[in-house]
Amino acid sequence: MIDQLTDILVDQAKAAARKGAAFAAIAVVMLIGAGFLLAAVYMAIAASFGAIAAAMAIGGTMVTLGLVALAVMLQRDPGDAVDHASADEHAAQARKSEDDMLFDLLVHSAMTGYATGQGNKPRMQSGFDQMITDLGALGVFDPPKGRMKTDQSQEDPDTKMAG
Repeated sequence: MIDQLTDILVDQAKAAARKGAAFAAIAVVMLIGAGFLLAAVYMAIAASFGAIAAAMAIGGTMVTLGLVALAVMLQRDPGDAVDHASADEHAAQARKSEDDMLFDLLVHSAMTGYATGQGNKPRMQSGFDQMITDLGALGVFDPPKGRMKTDQSQEDPDTKMAG
């Protein structure tokens, strides 16, 4: 029985390795093709305008395309990927572990930071409220134990020393 399971796992691993190798080979061929296309564009521009102008044009185009892609990726709101809690989840929230509460605090602070950077005041305020709730659940606002029990009336006035 165990031999059959290991044989199945070995077959699946070999199939996955073959698919991965094929994907890698295709990716290498496509990258080489893209390199030759860039070289052809470079030679065409260099023939017309010179080598420096060609290098600047291709480099500027690549940097511009990279910045556009980065701007598109940054426009997505990270709060869209976070599910909003339902009534059942609020009941389960009371039973969360400390690690879960710390992770929630991290996510809410990231969402608040993003909203702050975007100038979205309602989401920013909502994020701050969620962070305060998370900190309260962690016990940050609870008075420290053992320090609040100092009583001034127990001290003897005769034992106090003047400055």
